[in-house]
Amino acid sequence: MSPTAILPHLSAIALRFAPCICLPRRRLWRQLWAHPSALRAPGLLAASYVVLLLAFCWMSPATGGGFTQPKGSVFADLSFRTLDSGTFSKIELQAYIEYGILDPLNLIIKSPYNWIENKSGGQMLRNEGFIDQEVGLRWRLNRDPWLAVAVQGLLLVPPGYDANDPLPLGRGVVGAEFRLPVTRSYQLGQMYGYGSIEAAYRKYFGPQSDEVRLFAELSVPVIDRLSLDLQVDHRSAIENDLLFREEETDLTKLIGHVRIRLIEQLSLGVGGYIHVRGPSGTGVEVQLWYRFKLWP
Repeated sequence: MSPTAILPHLSAIALRFAPCICLPRRRLWRQLWAHPSALRAPGLLAASYVVLLLAFCWMSPATGGGFTQPKGSVFADLSFRTLDSGTFSKIELQAYIEYGILDPLNLIIKSPYNWIENKSGGQMLRNEGFIDQEVGLRWRLNRDPWLAVAVQGLLLVPPGYDANDPLPLGRGVVGAEFRLPVTRSYQLGQMYGYGSIEAAYRKYFGPQSDEVRLFAELSVPVIDRLSLDLQVDHRSAIENDLLFREEETDLTKLIGHVRIRLIEQLSLGVGGYIHVRGPSGTGVEVQLWYRFKLWP
């Protein structure tokens, strides 16, 4: 199915559910920060079935997972997201940075902080803190302005949390990920969209299951500053008896996006997702994206 053919369907979904997230601002933040279980509020739950997100489809063709930031340029992403899966709930605040060391070489840093809770044996367990920190490099293999092929390596480092806690923040072992992203941009009139596929293998150096990860994305421009997007995020554990936490591993997420630009270099997004394989789960997401030149 062509991008233009799916556009009416994605538009109908966005218009159908977008009002569900328009809660009064004070009420929304009271629900979110008072307790993770507040994320089950009817409006937020409905919104999580639709996913709204914002990004840079209005920019040049060079966008998407396989492309790199030019030398001296920075892409910064501050994200707020949630997860509700059975008795398990999570709120996550994450900072993400890509920095152009060279035109084809980017430094990647990801720093997430979690608030989690889970009801077990009639007792509510809670924990919070930094989870595994990620640092790595992406190297673009070609120079085609419309097609980008890259290789990416990440190192995952536990920042010192207690892996033996009744509700641990992470696996407690060092990990590494190798990823191959391929992105193709296209033009519709004066606007740009893109499609991307990625394959990754995540290795943990300890008693934790390795993972195979697959990711696919299609972004369709609607009008200037506005686009619609569909993503599939698949994670498959190699050893089911060594799963860390079933609510966050060995699953597939279906995500839909609406993207809009606020000003030339800044965008804001609100979104959500649903698990279509593995443990049931839904979540909402808010993102603030900023792109700037650090030095000439």
